Amino acid sequence: MAAVETITGYTHINILVDDLEAARAFYIDTLGFEVLPRPDFGGFAGAWYRVGQMQIHLSVVEEMPDLKGGFPHLAFHIPSEVFDSTVDSLKSAGITFLGDTMTREDFGVPVRAIFCKDPAGNPIELTDVPPFAD
Repeated sequence: MAAVETITGYTHINILVDDLEAARAFYIDTLGFEVLPRPDFGGFAGAWYRVGQMQIHLSVVEEMPDLKGGFPHLAFHIPSEVFDSTVDSLKSAGITFLGDTMTREDFGVPVRAIFCKDPAGNPIELTDVPPFAD
C-alpha cells in the first residue's frame, strides 16, 4: 500500500479532561491560549483553544483513563531565550513539575525539556526544540 502524499501536518490535538473549568484556567489563564469557537456536538462537552498556529481540543470525560504505565504527552515549544523565565513564571503560578529541566539531543541539537501536568493529569512537555519548518 502506498503512503498518502497529501497530509501536510497537524490541524489539532484532542485530549481528555475531567474538569473543563480547571482545564480552561490552566490553558487560558496560565499558558495563554485563546478560546476558539466550537461547534455544538449535541451535548458532548468540550472546548477548543489555540496558541500561535496550534489548536488543542478538549473532550470532557467523567473519569480519566488509566494508561497503565504509558506516557502519552503533548510537547509545547518555548523559545530558548525565554525558556528559563517561562518555567520560573509557571512555578510562581503554582504549576507543579515532574522533575527538573533536563537536557537531551534531538536531531543533533541540544535541547532543554521539563514536564508538568494539566489539571486532568495530562503530561505536558515544555521544550525549546522548535517545530519543524518547511
